[in-house]
Amino acid sequence: MFEKRSDLNKLLVVAETGQILSAADKLAITQPALSRIVSKLEEQFRGRLFERIPTGVRLTELGSIVTELARRLLREIEDAEDIVFSMVSGRSGTYRVTAGPVWMQAVLPSAVARFHETFPSVELKLQTTAYKEGIWLLTNGKTDMHCGGLDTNEPLPPYLAREHVLDTTLGIVAHRDHPLHARRPTYGDLADYPWIDFDAVLQGEGTAARSLLADLLKRLHRRTGRHVRTIIRTNSVGLFLMATGPYLSYLSSTLIENIPEFQLKPLPLKLGAHRYRAGIVSRRSTESLEPFRYLKQMIREVAQGRRFGPPGLAAGT
Repeated sequence: MFEKRSDLNKLLVVAETGQILSAADKLAITQPALSRIVSKLEEQFRGRLFERIPTGVRLTELGSIVTELARRLLREIEDAEDIVFSMVSGRSGTYRVTAGPVWMQAVLPSAVARFHETFPSVELKLQTTAYKEGIWLLTNGKTDMHCGGLDTNEPLPPYLAREHVLDTTLGIVAHRDHPLHARRPTYGDLADYPWIDFDAVLQGEGTAARSLLADLLKRLHRRTGRHVRTIIRTNSVGLFLMATGPYLSYLSSTLIENIPEFQLKPLPLKLGAHRYRAGIVSRRSTESLEPFRYLKQMIREVAQGRRFGPPGLAAGT
């Protein structure tokens, strides 16, 4: 049923576009040819994979299962090819890595620079995502690793592996020149300033994940009866915004100390202060790849403070 990779890739394009015609244009084939491929796959899987709707097509229950398995299978095949290429050259392949905004700024730059000193020919594709979206991308075979985020120790699929890297503290954070650092802030003061939400992103089938900040602001409303004025939902760009305006956010107050260019620091408030575990989730099929193991080692060492600073310099020098 899953024998022909090219047909599976075409199936995924139809699922992503939701239209046979748009998918055919994207694949540079005719609509009848693509329709025949879909019909052939439905014969192989003994059921309808799509149902027609006014705007195009959408996956049936069977179609959702087949496309999820197809994504995973195609990624596993790519991993297997990387293993073969790595055995031949030791320095080839492509890895897709996602990370939370703070990890993308505080950890990944130094880790990636050191990784490429040893494996200069390995391509890395980096993407900033919230934790839940990162796990969704991993589960669906679109990435190889996610770094950071609040690890709640929820069950993971058997083909994913969790690794605890460090304990960190979640807290309310602002630029060091923010007016609230000049006095002892109250909870009521928090509603006077705009907030940036790094965690509220779309994931999966257009489903919005509830963010950690949303829960914090709900508690703030219960305490004060006030709502915040503005919320900006963004990714790493928000760190640059925080360095230029009176924004507040809810971030790892441990790792932001290692991003000196943004000059962020936690506010002295107990609301939302939370100690939590953070680390790496990756695909088990990558564990046999030497470059991938080395990349994880570099990420661990930088996150744990053993390798901060420019490439070639030891931490603290």
